[in-house]
Amino acid sequence: MSDTFANNKRIAKNTLILYFRMAVTMLIQLYTSRIVLQALGIDDYGIYNIVGTVVVMFSFISNPLGTATQRFYNYELGKENEGELNKVFNISLGIFIIMAVVMSCLMEPVGYWYIFNKMNMPVERTSAAFYAFQFSLVSFLFSLLRTPYESMIIANERMAFFAYVSIIEVFLKLVNAFSLTILGFDKLILFTFNQLLITIICVSCMIVYSRKHFVAVKIKRVWDTSLFRQLLSFTGWSLFGAATSMSADQGVSLVINNYCGVAVNAAVGIANQIGAIVNQFVGNFQVAFRPQIVKLYSRNEIEPLIGLITNSAKYSYLLLFVIACPVIFNIDFLLEIWLGTVPKYTSEFVIWNIAYILLESISAPLWMAIQATGRIKKYQLVISSVMLLNIILAVIFLSIGFPPYIVMIVKCCLDIIYFTIRFSFVYSSINISLRGFSQTTILPVMIVTAFSFVYYYLLMMAPFSGWGYLILGTILFVLLYIPIVLLLCVEKKHRNYLMYLCKNKFVRK
Repeated sequence: MSDTFANNKRIAKNTLILYFRMAVTMLIQLYTSRIVLQALGIDDYGIYNIVGTVVVMFSFISNPLGTATQRFYNYELGKENEGELNKVFNISLGIFIIMAVVMSCLMEPVGYWYIFNKMNMPVERTSAAFYAFQFSLVSFLFSLLRTPYESMIIANERMAFFAYVSIIEVFLKLVNAFSLTILGFDKLILFTFNQLLITIICVSCMIVYSRKHFVAVKIKRVWDTSLFRQLLSFTGWSLFGAATSMSADQGVSLVINNYCGVAVNAAVGIANQIGAIVNQFVGNFQVAFRPQIVKLYSRNEIEPLIGLITNSAKYSYLLLFVIACPVIFNIDFLLEIWLGTVPKYTSEFVIWNIAYILLESISAPLWMAIQATGRIKKYQLVISSVMLLNIILAVIFLSIGFPPYIVMIVKCCLDIIYFTIRFSFVYSSINISLRGFSQTTILPVMIVTAFSFVYYYLLMMAPFSGWGYLILGTILFVLLYIPIVLLLCVEKKHRNYLMYLCKNKFVRK
């Protein structure tokens, strides 16, 4: 019991640290983007985004690679095997170095050809665009090599240092933005060169910290053919899943463009921006509990693992819903304040996109548990096949005259199938009970969701609107939401523990 509470306390502490990181970085990034746009001007800012796109096309690999590496780190940490952990580190570092070399060989000629032959821009900015591409490419390669060290820090749950580096990074990017208004060099070249320096500084911090605090981070000449194949297979299938997901999303965007035009694509883009912001709130919590899922599986502690999966799914949804619900019911007002002129169907796309993210928050601990087993080939093949159905169904429904946001409704319906597939794979590995999961997770969140919808339905009768409806309605919603969640969704032992912490923190003589 004490180990369980210690793990829960660690997850809670790391979640708070990551929330602080998110709040600081988000505010600074929003302000930095404004300064950079003003300093570079429309043309140079457009050039930067175009040359950066070549890099972004390949950068989708970073997240699945990091997740794959963390899985093997966490597995060995759970078994407390420093020797094997060092072996995993060295082999994974070798794989990342090989990938960096391959990526540079692929991206360099493609970028050179595009800039000098296809890119539509003022001729006098060609040289600046070329240098911007070179600095962006090298920055991406350093970011790729950063992954094994960053994954080690997250696997060891050193979220405070991870948060500090992220905050330092965004502050340095803010300084870079201000430098554009002071220094007299070519602004585009200066900006991308400084971005490269910032990346090198952050990578160096990760390397120095890891070498100082983790015994396993010691470069040695080691080789294990079996482990290399496992790492390469797991990484390859993770990349396959990421590529399929990206292809499905991009394919749906092309289908929407074909049937509905660019105005609806603008609505989709706005919905994705809001979805990314909302998703960060639950993403921090999921980063905090992911290492524990793998460690518990590696130690074959099945009962605590099932408890962590069910609780993580429930609390992921509840943490996200307290943010998502006021956004959903105030979306028209929020969009009008933010954009002024709102593209048609934007609110519908936003609402259904948030609904999809909420459904995914319940599924996330399940696919993390599947990754913990290391057996993901069959899972990726099955789930990827279902994901591609989104494109086919989008074509069918749009061709017969359904409104554009039908594609998001279809995506939400498919996510229920994703959940079924994920649950069946987890059941085959750890024999998790569907009845128990339904009683402890699905039923409580359904009750809370129903209460929230009834609350906002009644609130529509209130004699105020606009800012009053948003602020007063949200405050009252949160004040009602917290006690209902504590009573219906939080286990008694966890409620008692929260009361104990509150008494020790706030009730002192």
